[in-house]
Formats: sequence, C-alpha cells, structure tokens
Amino acid sequence: MWRLMLVLMWRCASSAIPSPGPDLWRCPEIDSQPTVECTCDMPHTLRCTGDKTALAIIGETLREKASHSISLLDCTVQNVTSITEPILDGVALHGLVISSGVLRKIDKKAFEKLAAPLQALGLPNNKLDNVPTIALQSLPELDRLDLSGNQLVHLDMSSFEGLRNLSFIDVSNNQIATVTPDAFDDLPQLKTLRLRANRLTMPTVAKLNPLPTVEQLDLSENSLVGPLGPITFSKMERLDDLQLSHNTLSSIKMGCLRGLTALTSLRLQHNQIDVIEDHAFSHLTGLRTLELAHNRIVAVSGASLAHLQKLTFLDLRHNFLRAVTADLVQPLKCLKTLKLDENDISIVASDAFKPTTLLEHLTLSENPLNCDCSLSDFAEWLTNSTLDKDDKSTAVCTTPPHLENGLLAEMPSYTLVCGDDDDTVAAPLSSPFKAKINLKEFAYDGEEIRFTWSVEDDFTSYTCDAVFIYEEEGPNEVLVESHPVKCNSSEQEDPKVLYVTVPEVRQLRADRSYRYCIVLLEAVQADDVSLILGCSDILPLVRIDRVKVQKVVGSLPKILSVMANLSESGVLSIDVKVYPGEDCELNVGIFERGALLSQRTINCLNPTYSFFGLHSDGPYRVCANIVSSSPSIDVNKSKCATVFKPVSGGGFTGLDLAFVVVFLVLCIVVIALVWGMKKILMKSKMQTHQCYLPPDCDEHVQHNRYVKLQATTKL
Repeated sequence: MWRLMLVLMWRCASSAIPSPGPDLWRCPEIDSQPTVECTCDMPHTLRCTGDKTALAIIGETLREKASHSISLLDCTVQNVTSITEPILDGVALHGLVISSGVLRKIDKKAFEKLAAPLQALGLPNNKLDNVPTIALQSLPELDRLDLSGNQLVHLDMSSFEGLRNLSFIDVSNNQIATVTPDAFDDLPQLKTLRLRANRLTMPTVAKLNPLPTVEQLDLSENSLVGPLGPITFSKMERLDDLQLSHNTLSSIKMGCLRGLTALTSLRLQHNQIDVIEDHAFSHLTGLRTLELAHNRIVAVSGASLAHLQKLTFLDLRHNFLRAVTADLVQPLKCLKTLKLDENDISIVASDAFKPTTLLEHLTLSENPLNCDCSLSDFAEWLTNSTLDKDDKSTAVCTTPPHLENGLLAEMPSYTLVCGDDDDTVAAPLSSPFKAKINLKEFAYDGEEIRFTWSVEDDFTSYTCDAVFIYEEEGPNEVLVESHPVKCNSSEQEDPKVLYVTVPEVRQLRADRSYRYCIVLLEAVQADDVSLILGCSDILPLVRIDRVKVQKVVGSLPKILSVMANLSESGVLSIDVKVYPGEDCELNVGIFERGALLSQRTINCLNPTYSFFGLHSDGPYRVCANIVSSSPSIDVNKSKCATVFKPVSGGGFTGLDLAFVVVFLVLCIVVIALVWGMKKILMKSKMQTHQCYLPPDCDEHVQHNRYVKLQATTKL
C-alpha cells in the first residue's frame, strides 16, 4: 500500500517542479557499498538502501549535484532507531520516505533544514507508537502523510496539529483502538482517510464528528461488530467510497448509512451479514458498486434493492443464496455485472432475466444448478444473451445426474425436462438424423394410391423393393399392408423423383390415418446391398386427386417396446423393438431410484445390449429413446421397463446341513418303528397286490422361466 502511495506522491510532487527535460536530467551516482546504494527507476525519483550513515551521504551528494532535481527520495536504512538531528540539510525535496523497521523516535528538528517545503512524507513499516506531531509542525505545507505499519494506539485532535493542508492520511496496519471524536476536526482539506487493519469498534466510529470533506474512508479489518444501521456513521456529505470488508457486521438495517448520500461504492465483503432488510439502501440512491461477497446471505428481497436504480456492479459470491429470483435482478435497471459464484443456487426463476436485462457479465460457477424444465427460460436467455463465452460457461449443471457437468448454455431444450420416474428420459446424445427419401405428393382415388417421392442427390443409384403401410394403434404402429414395387433408377428420366403406385388397398379404411414407407435397395459392394427407408408422416386416407404433402418426415423410427431381464449375477440384458428397423441410434439408460447409473448408445439394427455389475436387487428402470435432431421425432418420448433381480434361495450352511441330516435320521427311525408295528399287527393277514397304471402325461414337461422378447419387423 505504501509503495502505491510513493507513486502518487511522486506524481503530485513532480507536477509541481519544472522539469529540466529528458536530455538534462540524470540519475545521481551514489554507490558506496556497503554504506549506501541508490538507483532510479523513474525520472526524478531516487531509491536508496544503506546503514545509519546513508542519509548523511545522500544529503551531501544531492547538495553538490542540485541540477539532478530529485523530487522523491525513498530510503530504506538499517539499524536506525531514532532521528536525533536535522537530516538532508539544504536538499530540496517534494516527497520523502524513510523506513528502517525499527525507527521509534523522531526529533522535533528532524525536518527543519530541508530546502523546500515537503509535500509528501512517508514513515511506513517502523515502530512509532505515536504520531511525531512536533516534528511534523515544521512541515506546514504537508499534503500526504503515510504512517502505516507502525505501532500507533491512539489518535486525538493534537495528533495532526498544524497540518491543515493534509488531504491524505494513511494509518493502516497499526494498533489503534481509540480515536477521539475530534481527532480529524482541524483538517479542512482531508479527502482520503485510511484506518484499515486496526482495532476500532463500532461505538468509536459512531462517535466521530462529521467529516464533511472526506471522500474515501477505509475501515476494513477492524473490530466492527453488529448491524450496519442509519447512525453507524456521522454525516459525510462527500463520501464516495466506503470500505468495511473483513469485519463482523451481522446485518444491514433499513435506511442504513443515511448520512452518506453521495456514496457510490460500498464494500462489505468478508463479514457475517445474513439479513438485508427491506429498504436497506433507501438513502444510497447513487450507489454504483456493492460488494457483499463472503457473507451468509440466504435471500435478497426486491424491496431491499429497490432504491439502487444506478447500481452497475453487484458481487454476491460465496453466500448461501438458493435461488435467483426477479426480486434480485429486476429492480436493478442499470446492473451490468452480477457475480453469484459459490452459492447454493439450484433454481433460476423464469422471470429473473428478461430480454430487457442489460447484464454484460454474469458468473454462476460452483452452484448446484438443477437443469430441469424450470431452467428452460433462463437457458434460452443465457444462450441468446451477449455475455461472453467465459461467463456462459460458468453455468454448469449438477443435477439430474445424466446432465452433470454439462454447460447449461449448450443444453438442447429437450434435455431440460421435469417429471417422476415414469417420465424419465435418458439424455439424447448428439447424433444428427437425415432423411434420404421424402414424400412430396400423395393421391387416392378410392382404389389405388399414387406417391411422388424425392430422393437425395447423393443417393440416386437404387432399385425399389416394397411399400409398407402402418396404422397407429395406441402407442404402437401395426403393419396392415405391404406391396412389392419394381423400379430401377437407371431407367428413370430423373432418378431424384420417384413415382410409385399401390393398387387395390383393400384393408385400408377411408376414415383412418396411416404412415407410408418405401424401401429402396442400394448396391454398396458387389455382394452387399444397403436398405434405405423413407417414411411419410401419419396422413389421413381421404379421396383426393393429388395433394402436396406439407409436412414430410423421412425415416421416422419409433420404439415399440423395451424388454429387460436381470440375472442373479447382476447382468441386465435389454432388447428394444424399433419400427421401422432402420439404421438409426438408440440412447439407453439404466436408472435406480431416479439416478442414472449407466448410459449407452446402440444401433437400431441390433437393439440389444447387456449391462454388467448391477449388484443390488433393484428395482432398475430401463429407458430408451431415439437419438435424432429431426423436429418430427419426439426424442423426449421414451419407452421404459422396470426389472427386479429374480429371488433365489441361498446356499446351504453347515448348520442347515446338520439339521437336514438329523431330520433324515429321525424320519428313518420313525419309518422303521411304524413298519415293525405294522408287521406285528397284521400277523398272517394275506395282502392282495394291486396294479396302478400311471395317468397319461407328457414325457417332457418344460418349466423354464423366461422373458419373451418381441421380434423385430422384417423390412
């Protein structure tokens, strides 16, 4: 901090002296190691290090070479505990900094023999336990005073007596616990007061007399405890920047800081603020920057921010916010930067951000965003906003599990869904779906149907195979008719236009709707043929001469059923029936209690897969949906099945085996006794032998338990 002050002092001082020009100014050569060593890192500024004799050597050199026009002298001297005589006799300076780390005392005549009125004095990082008031009285023109990093414990009106031109005071990093109310009363030019890192309490600050000229006040890292209220500070009509970070403030009361009406920047980070009352900032209508990071704020009401019409920067990082609502954003009409990182935000209200919101920067990193349908409006706003890529990438999904770590701005709208387990949708993976054959025209005269199909440019060498007609029955589609079709693209005038006629559609009814699919064969290699399928949307069968099909979808696969079986060893086998069974992709996911355990993409031509390592008994929910970018395919419409692990008996333990053996022995003994008693009682009674014929039965009875898998439709 004090080094920054040096630069400011140099700028202030150098602007007041006439420069001899860059060709005339030279850095004085002072190098008598180990006694003293000096360098110049900018014009008119001399930085020196040395021992207790360094100041005398520097003063002698500068008196002899006055043409060097040194404006600022920064000295770091060793083992100097006191200055007991005048220093730098006859040297003209505008800024002076002396630091030794052990300086405790400064004589009243220390600065009397300077040749020019000193404007800036720095005595930072020493061991001064009081302001050297008497020594400073010989510097009536002093404008800036830096006493930071010392051991000051008390300030009163006499501390700065006679320094009526002071505009800047820095007493940060001391041990100041008491400040009298009139300590700064006789400083009519004071604009910046830095009291950072001391031991000031709220009652001490509240008792300070009004500071009508102060524009910047830093009270960070003190012992300010309790609420920030209307009378926490006395009246300061020009105060522009107030820093209160790293204290123990607990809340912000209604009408706080009512005497600071000119405030534009308020820094309250690293406190323990948990409540911001309604109309808290009603007197701070000119506030532009509000920093509230690292507090305990759970919610922000619209009334608490309603008066901040000029606020452009709001920092709420590292709090406990759970939601972003319109109350937080909409009252701030001029807000350009909003920082919400490291909260507990899972919800962003649909009306929180509107097209009229003027945000230029928004950050949401380290928040547990729940990316379901409630975030769809925010996701749309985020995607279409003018925020830069880095800001958009801070909105990262945490739940549901299958969207974890995904960027919300890159999430397709169909992934942001709501519902219970029955509506669980496995996340579609990116796999574009492109139609190769589209139905363009359709005609029905009561007996036959005529189609006009368009074929893509890259697929113009083909032969026709068949036309299939399907009727929708509930969630399924059933094949009702199929007709072979003969054609060859090489014999057609334009292979990109295919005319097909289906005669005698006997099983179709005029009051129903059907989907029409055509299968073409493409020769891929000498012994290999590829099936290419094109399907219409579901069309009503009405008697018309010819109509152009407005909405045409090529190759619209649909899941008919999902079958699953879980073995005792934890292997879950699935079989999905897809219609039509063309070359598409399925996204299959396994869920347990709504959480995604595993997810795979499989081909529709071989819609089977086995998941291994499922150790619990379930239930597991297996869901599948079509992977597609076609708007005509409802990728959110998944089919699901629930499966349990079969219950089976456990193995015999040693105790079980012993019990069985004992039981068998007892049974044999009982049988032997019964048989002996029967022999005695029966005596010589003759017994006739009867023959029993077994009932007719099948020699092989099957008891195998199995899960029936539906066969796929052959095309």
